[in-house]
Order: sequence, then C-alpha cells, then structure tokens
Amino acid sequence: MQLGNVKLFKGIGYVCFLDILGFSQDILSNWNATESNPLDKLLAIKSALPVLHDDEVESGVSQSVRNYVCRVNTVSDSITIAFGLEKELIIGDMVLGLEVLLANVREVWRTAIELGYTLRGAIDFGEIYWDKNELVGPAFINAYRLESEIARVSRVVASSKLNKLLANLASNYSSGIVEHLIDNFRKDVDGYIVLDPYKMCVTDEERVLLVKKLKKMASQASLPLIKEKYAPLIEMLSKRPSALIEPSQLGQY
Repeated sequence: MQLGNVKLFKGIGYVCFLDILGFSQDILSNWNATESNPLDKLLAIKSALPVLHDDEVESGVSQSVRNYVCRVNTVSDSITIAFGLEKELIIGDMVLGLEVLLANVREVWRTAIELGYTLRGAIDFGEIYWDKNELVGPAFINAYRLESEIARVSRVVASSKLNKLLANLASNYSSGIVEHLIDNFRKDVDGYIVLDPYKMCVTDEERVLLVKKLKKMASQASLPLIKEKYAPLIEMLSKRPSALIEPSQLGQY
C-alpha cells in the first residue's frame, strides 16, 4: 500500500516549498555555458527526488506493506514536495510521512550545495489538493508565503501549524519514532523551528565538503548582504546542536 502520493488527492497533508537560490541569475548569465551549465545542474537536483504514483508500485507488493512516497512538483527554480495523509489520521503515518518529506528535502538541499546553489524554504501542515496538472491549497500558499517573507536566509522553516503538530506529537504521543522525528529540527536564533542542516550529512567529511562549497559561494557573492545570508547555514552545518530540542520549545508560535 502506497501512502503520500496518489494521482488525485484532496485532504490534509504536508507541503514544503523550496526556492533554489542563485539559480535565476545563473540562468541569465550562463545559459549557453558548455561547462557547469545551470540547466544541467537544475536537472541533476530534480533527479535526486523520487516521483512515484500509486499505480507505479509493483503489483506483487503486498497491500499490507506501507510505502511512503512524496509528491514532487517542479517549476523553474522552485520545488514543491508534498505528502498526503489518509482521511483517518494515524500517528505512525503522520510521523513517517513527515520523515520521508524531510529526507527528500535534505537530499535536494545537499545536491544543490554540491552543484553550487543552496535552498530556502518552508513546510506547512494543512489542506492541499493535487491532480495530474495542479497543486493548490491553503498549505501550499502558507508554505510559499513563509519561504518568501519569513525564511529570508538559507533555511527551511516550520509553519505555526506544523510547529503545533510537533508539540502535540512530542507531548502526547512520545515514542522512539516521534523522538527521531523531533531530532530533525532545531530552534533558530529568532525563535523559528527549522530543519536542522547538520542532519544533511552522515559523516563529518561530507559536512566539511559542503561547508567549503558554501564558503566559496559566499566569497563569490557581489554584495555584503548576500554574503551574510550564507553565514547561519555555514554555522549550523559546521556545529552539532549543543542540545536536542525540547518538547517545551515547540508550539511557541
């Protein structure tokens, strides 16, 4: 049984809106470049994301096996990753569905940095609709607004609804899988709950390489204001959080 990505969906789910920073300018400046072509890099970023529908699962797979797959939409330098939940909300599905969405975000974020870009985004929990051509709904609009108005620097922000959901899960459904889910987040200096960039990599060696890439991007930025936008991500990627986020820190906005 596949959950999260069916061809037609209207209901409650998670939506993450991501903007690939620096891509538009790269397209304008290097569209015809033979080396490090921005179009090739964009396609490589998007290829890191799985796109499966309910009718693409092997017919031999038992319906008792629950597979969690995200819905992915891409337009130019924007990526939307969504996961739709069943009408009867099950805590395990809510936790694992969000885990899968976060794994997709980390994968595309890491790939983007490796190719010379970074991301800014936001995640919301709420009503969403999609079909073959469309993806729309309050959760999409909220995620888009948060990305464009609140995130500001290279980070992925949790919306108020998602923050309150995390607080509810941590307080009322404490378990190993819930604790693992909460560990994906950290509290930023301005109070927002954000996806922890440190979890993008498994090894310190991988983190060092990504930090070098980001420092190079910052050094090539023409304006001091743009350079400074890389600093928070570099710091969070370089240092393990001093303490795990506490349930009491969730649900504050």
